[in-house]
Amino acid sequence: MIVVMSSGNTGEVSKRDVFSKDNKGKILVLGGSGYLGSNVARRAVLEGYSVTSLSRRGKPEPKSKRRRRNEYASVESNIDYRTGDAREIEPVESILNEGGYTAVVHCIGLLFDGNSGLSMWNRFVSGSGSMTDPSSTYDDVTRLTAINAITASEQYASLGDFNNTLPFIFTSAAEAGWTDVTGGSFVENRLTPRWLKRYVKAKRTVESRLEKSTILRPIIFRPSLIFSLDRLQNFPPVTAFFVGNQVGLPFVDRPVSVQALSSAIVRSIADENITGVQRYKEINQLSR
Repeated sequence: MIVVMSSGNTGEVSKRDVFSKDNKGKILVLGGSGYLGSNVARRAVLEGYSVTSLSRRGKPEPKSKRRRRNEYASVESNIDYRTGDAREIEPVESILNEGGYTAVVHCIGLLFDGNSGLSMWNRFVSGSGSMTDPSSTYDDVTRLTAINAITASEQYASLGDFNNTLPFIFTSAAEAGWTDVTGGSFVENRLTPRWLKRYVKAKRTVESRLEKSTILRPIIFRPSLIFSLDRLQNFPPVTAFFVGNQVGLPFVDRPVSVQALSSAIVRSIADENITGVQRYKEINQLSR
């Protein structure tokens, strides 16, 4: 889940700064113009990767609309933005077939789908302020795009010398792990609304498919609320999750900042020991 409260401590970055590190290879970020995806893409550039972004919007909206800080422009100018729909496998295959990719990151998602009856609230809970197509469902936005990307990545990896190490990173949700913690099943079965059950089901379906891959290195991030500190109107839900986690509720994970999550995602790529599920403790550790 994403709650926007964003911070403003990113320093100004020039093109010289961007290219000051050795190039570590190319990363494909699916959903790279969205809230989390755009942060991952920028962080990857700063960490020395070349980045290709695939999304239906292509390049993010102009600064005048998004009010992006000036320092973003120099970083984003070094991101290769492509327009395409990941619900179709062909755009993903086409990009990977260009070669040189060392990781695939899936950041496509939405909190309220068209069947939830709450899709009008996506504008407020989405960090990018995006509106969802009324026909969009968790099945096609989460499951279908991720399964397509996993399949395309497996095909790509099978043609190269990756030795089962091509990282595929999927952004899941803390709620997908409710069955693993005390009280989680009760909350899910008795207290969870139908839309959230469908949301969790789609995440788990992708996790299961990715974990069965024999040619990819599956990395599954399970953040709780994702926050950023300049949207203080969203402080109450984030505070509630912090408090719930602090008092020891096992089914409430501590929120993570979008900056920490983005850094953790990018840094997990180069560490071959990072695999499987990463919860908030691992996210915070990786981001340091």
